[in-house]
Amino acid sequence: MPVVYRRPSSVSAIWSRKIGYFVIILLLTVWVGHRFFDLQTSNAVVVGLLASVIAALGLGLAIIGFSMLWLVGARGGRASFVGLCLNLVALLPFGFSLYRYVSLPEQYDVVTSSDVPIEWLRNPSRPRSWLSSDSSGEVILNLNNTRIYGQLTERRYEGAIDRVYRAIRAVASEEKLRVIAREGDDFLSPDEPQLDEGEAAETTSIPVPAPTPRDRINASVQGQLADGADLFEGSTIRLQFAKGSLILGLKHDILVLLTEDETATFVNMRAATKQGPHDLGLNAELINSFLSKVDNRLLGIVGAG
Repeated sequence: MPVVYRRPSSVSAIWSRKIGYFVIILLLTVWVGHRFFDLQTSNAVVVGLLASVIAALGLGLAIIGFSMLWLVGARGGRASFVGLCLNLVALLPFGFSLYRYVSLPEQYDVVTSSDVPIEWLRNPSRPRSWLSSDSSGEVILNLNNTRIYGQLTERRYEGAIDRVYRAIRAVASEEKLRVIAREGDDFLSPDEPQLDEGEAAETTSIPVPAPTPRDRINASVQGQLADGADLFEGSTIRLQFAKGSLILGLKHDILVLLTEDETATFVNMRAATKQGPHDLGLNAELINSFLSKVDNRLLGIVGAG
């Protein structure tokens, strides 16, 4: 009588595939809710962490399914492979975020220069949540990750402030940055609607940092100043923007500071995220990208900061 060998089926492989599909659908739902609707970042992070734990379970079940296939020839090799791929894809965002969280400094408010005061025109609001942080976030950028922070420096342009201002406004328009406050640019943009009285009172309550050309002028000019010559009183412009990231929909507050001295215009930036004690390097990348686009528009008049 012939013996018919019946291959057992791997329950682990089947559940690994089911979990993989479930986690992918869950992450897509969270992304749509956060990007296009009103799902709070803190809630999205909680669901994302839960999805990562479930995906890690599905990954373990896929490995068990492969082991059963190798040891006893159990059915489920294809299900294990599909579950392995799906759960690995679901774990990629968590792994990438964890790598950046560990390798980058814990900060959510980034500036291009710690020597230049870059004060907000309107203090950004940070919603209360378990992700909120009480730290100031403003840091001295002597950071060791040159890939992200290497170009995060003050820009110096050998041109008048009006030309630099127009380039910054053009880049801001391209990047879909929304102007929420501005100060000192009335003589450059007279046709734009002015702030109402309440907004104007809020923006003028913070003193505008005056240009400090003494730190940037050469020795011969310093000698002239010692003889009693007057300092050049340049213009100062501050522009504050709000931005939502294109892919994740994260909210950023951005401030651009332009100061003019006798020979050049200096540009500094500040960027902060709304929630969480760690921006995962996103603010630095935002500043680098914005200033690189300004550099391209002002090609030929860029100098060292």
